[in-house]
Amino acid sequence: MKQQINKNSLVSILVLLSFFITTNVTAVTPVLSSTGLSQNSPITPIYPIPINIKGYVIAHPPCMINEGKTVEVNFGDVLSTRVDGLNYKRLVDYHPSCEQMPINTLKLSVEGNGTFFDANALMTNITGLGIRILYQNKPIKLGQAINFTYPDFPVLEAVPVRDFSTLLVGGDFSTTATLRMEYQ
Repeated sequence: MKQQINKNSLVSILVLLSFFITTNVTAVTPVLSSTGLSQNSPITPIYPIPINIKGYVIAHPPCMINEGKTVEVNFGDVLSTRVDGLNYKRLVDYHPSCEQMPINTLKLSVEGNGTFFDANALMTNITGLGIRILYQNKPIKLGQAINFTYPDFPVLEAVPVRDFSTLLVGGDFSTTATLRMEYQ
């Protein structure tokens, strides 16, 4: 008599072979019967192994940036001839606050669209004008995280930069970016 193995039995056999563990046959009789194998089978059965998964749900975010409101940086009047990446530097006052911190290692990043002349300067609505975000007086790369330890939040500054091959036109300028604070 020829015995045929259906696909489910074959999968069970492959699983049993993949996780080969020596065991006592009487303890796994339910496993044997569900696979269609007999106790005299040359394949050694396995014990089911429980997996415990634990976690912690944080109901409210323990850290907030500017109480969830938009962070504003106002440059006031800017003379196009004085835009050089040094003049008009302003503090990015993002008012971070944290409560009930589960861990104190955090990271901060700025995400946005870079200009055609500097991939790490935020593109504004005026061609040839961008805004660089500085940390420790050095430009940060858009999208790249700054690691820090709570409560020592990074001090960020914004400064206008320009493409010197483009003639800047007058008018109001603006840009948008996302300031993201996360656990490391």
